[in-house]
Amino acid sequence: MNKTFMSGYYQGVIEVAPASLSAAKVEELAVTMTVQHLRHAGEAVTTIHDFLVDGLHADARLVSRYINCNADELETAQARILASAFN
Repeated sequence: MNKTFMSGYYQGVIEVAPASLSAAKVEELAVTMTVQHLRHAGEAVTTIHDFLVDGLHADARLVSRYINCNADELETAQARILASAFN
């Protein structure tokens, strides 16, 4: 895993998230998208967890909530978060 690229990916999600989302929802969106990206790339769950929690200081509870989700569950969570920005 290219940690510099993935740090930028995570930060990019945060920067382009709708302004109407709370900081907590923005972090949740960034976590779900990063988990999905890294799982798709074949990274180990422990590697993803350590990168997010230790490297990026993401909320450990959020990471734990989403780390074992499949792609459909992650996409559903992302859609729910984004929909809340426009309600």
